[in-house]
Amino acid sequence: MHSLVPQSLVSFLFLLPVVSYGQISDDFNDDFDEESWQNLNPLKDFVDWAYFINDSTYRMISGASPDPDALGQARIGAMRKDANYSAFRVGVDLAPFDPAIEQDVGVLARITSAGLGTTSGYAATIDTDESRIYIARIDLEQPTVLGEADSPLDPEKNYQLVFHGYEGRFLAEVFDVSNLTTPLFFAEGEDDTYQSGPAGLFGAAGQPDGNINFAFYNYESDDRPDVDQDGMPDPIEATFFGNLDQLGDADFDGDGRDNAQEIEDGTDPTAKDSSVKVISVDVSGDRLSLQFRTLVGRNYQLETSGDLTNWVVDTEAEFEEEEDGIAKFLTSRGSGRKFVRVVEP
Repeated sequence: MHSLVPQSLVSFLFLLPVVSYGQISDDFNDDFDEESWQNLNPLKDFVDWAYFINDSTYRMISGASPDPDALGQARIGAMRKDANYSAFRVGVDLAPFDPAIEQDVGVLARITSAGLGTTSGYAATIDTDESRIYIARIDLEQPTVLGEADSPLDPEKNYQLVFHGYEGRFLAEVFDVSNLTTPLFFAEGEDDTYQSGPAGLFGAAGQPDGNINFAFYNYESDDRPDVDQDGMPDPIEATFFGNLDQLGDADFDGDGRDNAQEIEDGTDPTAKDSSVKVISVDVSGDRLSLQFRTLVGRNYQLETSGDLTNWVVDTEAEFEEEEDGIAKFLTSRGSGRKFVRVVEP
């Protein structure tokens, strides 16, 4: 684990990935970003198919495969080209479905070589006929199950499927959309074949001669997975502690605040003195506003890093004192993974 600068210099460490950790969202409304989605339709030359946006849902339809022995069963999906992750969390809401159609519906991650007989990566899918959730490695469109669990669903209700992946560990969760705190069902798996790639949405017929008709809404993805379900994003947890062995409700540095809360607040869970609290973060376009509590008689500067090791002063950052004990920095949000900390020069 890399060491931070001496704690006497650190007022607090705020993790900008809260707003810029590759976060992507799409509510499939009238502003649908068609350019960001690439059809993943290996049987497009052999079947009737359709993609369309309706009532803020992204619906995909495919007719039955004309030759299941040679081409496999019907399958259709879409790849989010800018959702390219190693560590990933991909979530999407599932619209009510027709129980008469046997199909597997879900999300893909770390996709490589998308195409007929070539698509590889990982999938978290719900079998609507067998009422099970699966995590699978996909090799040239052939699945190998890594984990599974019962997942009985009401076809008339709305659910959210969330797929996490960090290094070689995976977690798939199903939530009732009315309660996104506690999953109804989850499955876990392990594998380290594919390291990175885009995420996407996908469905496959449950029978060789079956068709497909399903819809998604409220897509979200980022690279803040939590495969161990402890309330701490795995990449940040590993950066601070060197592993995923710590618990979110534990207090590693003994300062009276648990580890998960410190990460959420933007302080260092391994340093007892990192106690200055972020009040608010606001992103408007490419501008980031970071408001925080100050200490009397102290001066501050903003530093940025891509890896929590190499820090540089943000010379473009604007400092404003708003009132006693409260100040803010205004700076560019930038792109990619970015950490920000406020220090005393």
